[in-house]
Amino acid sequence: MLLGPFFPARWIASLPDHGVMDEDVLPYMPGQMLLAKKAPTWSTGVQKSVSGRRRTTAYYPAPEWTFQINYNAVRKRPGLDEWSRLVSFFNERKGQFGDFLYFDRTDHQVSHHQFGVGDGVTRTFQLSRAIGNWVEPVYGVVNVESVKAAGVPVTAYTFDEIGRISFAHAPASGAPLHWTGAFFFRCAYDADTLDSVQTFGRIWEMKNVSFTSIKP
Repeated sequence: MLLGPFFPARWIASLPDHGVMDEDVLPYMPGQMLLAKKAPTWSTGVQKSVSGRRRTTAYYPAPEWTFQINYNAVRKRPGLDEWSRLVSFFNERKGQFGDFLYFDRTDHQVSHHQFGVGDGVTRTFQLSRAIGNWVEPVYGVVNVESVKAAGVPVTAYTFDEIGRISFAHAPASGAPLHWTGAFFFRCAYDADTLDSVQTFGRIWEMKNVSFTSIKP
């Protein structure tokens, strides 16, 4: 069952090209539907003794996020070849082999989130985000609008491709560290094939394209 509104292919055929956000970011197409699936997934070892006592082990410190997208219409025509763009992106990663960044338009913002506490020595910290009371690391950064240490704005810092922020000077001991900005999900495809169906002369469909967040 598809989620979200259905747009006839003839409508989508005339929509403008969304372009490419970045070569490492999964392209966003005007013909794609709302997410068909998004789910946190844990890995738990469960042992049950003959007495009925249950013992469990959590293998993941944070969940994986599984996504599934349906492309209702992917255009392939001279000057606007979205089909080739998606297939090229998939092939450049060799299916499941490589990783990429996914921008979830409904879940990407962080506002004044505490990601660490200074100890006077450490200069590098992993950025994170919160869902309610749950906090997890982020492994891709769209942008950093502001960083504060003990409520004071900090500008002497850099951040890398997997969400680590490094300060020029170690934050003072006990200083809470906050950031505001946006993040990506770092993901990999769940399969080594990318199925597509030609529904019209220059319109294709790609159903059940699934991928899962990964830890670098």
